[in-house]
Amino acid sequence: MNFKDTVTRTSRPVVVFGASITGRIVLDLMALLDLRPICFCDNDVQKQQNSFHGYDVISFERLCAAYSDALIVIAAGRYFEEIREQLLGAGFKDLFSDSDIVDAIDFRQVPESGLQKSIWHLAKLGRLPEIREVPSGSLHIPRLNVVVTSRCTLRCRHCSSLMPRYKSPSDFDTTRILNSLDRIFDCADLIYHVELLGGELFLNHDLPVIARCLIESGKVLHMDAITNGTMLPADSVLESLRDERVSVVIDDYGALSKKMTPLSDALKRLDMDFRVNRHWAWADLGGFEPRNRPETRLKALFSSCNFNSCTELLDGRLYRCPRSSHGTMTGLVPEYPEDFVDVSNVSLSNETLKKRLGAFFNRKRWLKACDHCNGNTSNSLTLIPAEQDGRC
Repeated sequence: MNFKDTVTRTSRPVVVFGASITGRIVLDLMALLDLRPICFCDNDVQKQQNSFHGYDVISFERLCAAYSDALIVIAAGRYFEEIREQLLGAGFKDLFSDSDIVDAIDFRQVPESGLQKSIWHLAKLGRLPEIREVPSGSLHIPRLNVVVTSRCTLRCRHCSSLMPRYKSPSDFDTTRILNSLDRIFDCADLIYHVELLGGELFLNHDLPVIARCLIESGKVLHMDAITNGTMLPADSVLESLRDERVSVVIDDYGALSKKMTPLSDALKRLDMDFRVNRHWAWADLGGFEPRNRPETRLKALFSSCNFNSCTELLDGRLYRCPRSSHGTMTGLVPEYPEDFVDVSNVSLSNETLKKRLGAFFNRKRWLKACDHCNGNTSNSLTLIPAEQDGRC
């Protein structure tokens, strides 16, 4: 019995566990099935103090007390297994994922125009051919991080992008970024999700130019612009990010994110999509010394790592993860040519570059840089987020 059948035959309430981006997507997908949750649940106390797209957000304790017979849709990304174990331990049995919701939808009956906010997620789940024709030989990039600056307003001791390790932080060359993006657009038919980031994104004065290049390419299904909530840019800068496919993501680091409230207010006033992302823990990736792991262990580490799909464009090169890109850039990780593709290399024809990119995304199963890292997994989430090193 699929999700819709379970709901309609039992008439039991549905609660979505996870009041964040996946939760919003689940809400949109449930609407396609003419279903509505009774509320959301989240372990974040701050989220419990606010509504989420018009729905109450309750605590786990309230869930157990008031809706012990509920069907639960877990919309929690990397925390799925952790929350699943939490719910099973409390006696909940009928647990579903966002994929279960998708399986219940007949996309032949849904116009693509009704999927604009969730199509990138559906593409990531491999459902795009059910929505639109995908020509044979198409090159799709599931995720692309575009780094615009190594300058930051914070100096986080455990920054996974290694910003404090840059000896001379600066904005990356805008012309090189734009030229590299043009080459990627020439080769890739579609990019499901882009993260535009730094450092601190809003320190780069050319951000509007770079943002419009991505938005107007016609190749990007969805884009997040990531800020740490320490800056309040001019309305004109924020408006350069205005598009139905773009969300501004404010990372909430408590007192450090001193402009989070005025920035949120400005985005509301401009009627722009945004969300606040609160971090509970960061991954301990360890030092940069080689571990001398055999290939089998490197493959296993890469397969389990949350960074393995974080393709990153950094100074004209495409890497498969931020530890590899910034580690190489700062000299903390040796330069391994097989770990990146130089898209700024004008000697490569588009045909050759497309073949290299296809192999890079589809057949790359481990990185030499993995031997200089502990990996980013649920088991490595042990560090205090945004802990400052005292020199900022």
